[in-house]
Amino acid sequence: MKKHKKYCYMALPVLGVLFYLIYIHKAAIDLVYSDYIRLINSYLPDVWNPQTFFVPDLLTRIPLNYVSRIINVKLFGYSVTYDRVMGILSFGLSAMCIASYSYKKQIGLGWYAAMMVVMFSLNKWEMLYNGTGWIHFFAFACFFFNYLIVDRIYSEKSKVPKSKREIWILCVLPALITIGVSGPYCAIYTMTLVLAYLFIHIRNKIIIRQDKKKLNMDEKSGAVGIFDKRLSRLNGKQIALLLCMTIWPLLAYLWSNSKAEYEYAGAVQEPLLSSFLAAPKFFVKFFLKSFASMVFGVEMINRRMGDFQGKVWCLVGFLVILAYLLAVWMNFYYKIAEETILPLMLLAGGGMNHMIVLLNRWIFMNDTYGMSSRYALQFQVGIIGIFLTFALVSKMKKEKPSEKKWEKRVHTIMIAVAVVFVAGNVATTVEELDFCHHRKYSNELKVPVLLNYEDVTEDELKFLLEYQNDGIKEALTILKENHWNIFGPNSASEALMQ
Repeated sequence: MKKHKKYCYMALPVLGVLFYLIYIHKAAIDLVYSDYIRLINSYLPDVWNPQTFFVPDLLTRIPLNYVSRIINVKLFGYSVTYDRVMGILSFGLSAMCIASYSYKKQIGLGWYAAMMVVMFSLNKWEMLYNGTGWIHFFAFACFFFNYLIVDRIYSEKSKVPKSKREIWILCVLPALITIGVSGPYCAIYTMTLVLAYLFIHIRNKIIIRQDKKKLNMDEKSGAVGIFDKRLSRLNGKQIALLLCMTIWPLLAYLWSNSKAEYEYAGAVQEPLLSSFLAAPKFFVKFFLKSFASMVFGVEMINRRMGDFQGKVWCLVGFLVILAYLLAVWMNFYYKIAEETILPLMLLAGGGMNHMIVLLNRWIFMNDTYGMSSRYALQFQVGIIGIFLTFALVSKMKKEKPSEKKWEKRVHTIMIAVAVVFVAGNVATTVEELDFCHHRKYSNELKVPVLLNYEDVTEDELKFLLEYQNDGIKEALTILKENHWNIFGPNSASEALMQ
């Protein structure tokens, strides 16, 4: 029976991946657009050219992308579908990490299934659709893998470490992940690890101090002190080493990032502080609405809920923040944090992602910008932390029912919050499934125009391919001369002609 239950945990991520693959098949064709134009002009046709790799801001370019690009060009003729599938498979790895944790903690299948429904929501359709961001899905899978190792070491408390192999793995992973795959998400990843290590260290210090006081009392009474099993097997020296090995890759990334040049169309040039003092309500609304996007996707809101005022979404965002706070409180009140640290790590990561999006994207002075589906992958980390916390509390309540009325009410609130998340994400998914065939049809109409791009103006091409800079004709010429993408055999254009 236990073996069959394990298959259930692993089956849902597989079904989620299949669902995403079906969605992409239904919603998209193999057609370059948007950021692909910049990538083509920057790296193609010679994907082996070392000059495109060894650049001053190399560490911001995500080196693994170079390897993937070579594979894509040489084996798939620069296929957007290849990138999209890589993103979906990578997201499946993230779900597998959560599945492994859920099975180990014996989280109820009902809670687990609800969490998977939210996790595989189409609230992140834009990330799935735009294949250039596939590496970000893989980055989050690496984050979760790293977090799981930290959690396992934290959970398996022992006076003497069972194996130092995992410690060395934790020393190496931050450099590989930060420099190799994480890109702009490395700051939150690093800060989450730093907070986790500091939490473990401070908790150990508090326990040791309590034990010393207890030992002094026992010595007076003639009792013998014993080692406290609550202590994490990470000692102070190991934590200091892990902190150093976690922070230095971020510093290297920031140094490389200082050499990069970014252009933001439509961004204001005012400093953050003066803008905040001039319009503090804007920042509050931006922040609150970004949380609301985890209940209903922004496209769902725009198409189906346009009559609701912005105050409604600010209220929804405020309620989501309360759900965060409820989950954090539960981790300490029910002593979940004494046994596992992963839920707290995910809650911290999710909250910090909302903050960093605000700090980076307020420059567009659009308070709904943080609701974009491109940020759902980052924000969803915190929602997974909420669901894991609720599931662990529910499991505890089944094992040790409480007679306190207020605890029963809190449990009811917990279930209500979960229902709202599930209902909102299901509605968002249904809405996107209903609309996605329009995306595919719109792209199919573009193919004949792009095949004759020489006869089309640059402005028309910018509109068609959702790209605001020059260089579209140069990019399409590279594709045509090398018979890649829509100009290649077995391409989307060939399929439409048949």
